[in-house]
Amino acid sequence: MRRRTAEEIEALLRGQGLSLTPQRRAIVRHLVERGGHWTATELLEGLTGDFPLASRATVYCTLTLLRELGVVSALPGPGGEARYDANPESHQHFLCTRCGQLEDVPPAWFPVGIDPEAGARFHIDRFRVVAEGVCGACQTSGAT
Repeated sequence: MRRRTAEEIEALLRGQGLSLTPQRRAIVRHLVERGGHWTATELLEGLTGDFPLASRATVYCTLTLLRELGVVSALPGPGGEARYDANPESHQHFLCTRCGQLEDVPPAWFPVGIDPEAGARFHIDRFRVVAEGVCGACQTSGAT
């Protein structure tokens, strides 16, 4: 699956009969154009300069909608707050336990798979690997 553009996601929303408010458009563009893994709080902070009337509820409702449409996925982050990822391509993640940075890594870095027996026993919608450790920047800085 390839990464969708902001315009494609906006067209998908319109095709579902959903309004494309300036705040919703800003959230989509932030996720797609900046990439990365954002918490709802970080998204809200990023929007308040452009949209001081953007609310936490708007951000959460939009993220829930985008998840339901399969545009973003949610990953557990440090402290339990979900991080949202708009990258649908097959990839895994590395989470730094010191600074909380969550990075995409190619599947070849952590080769794992689903045993055919598990596949026969369960219907698996999604399979994720999140490796945890200390990133290079934290190792170099000696951060604790």
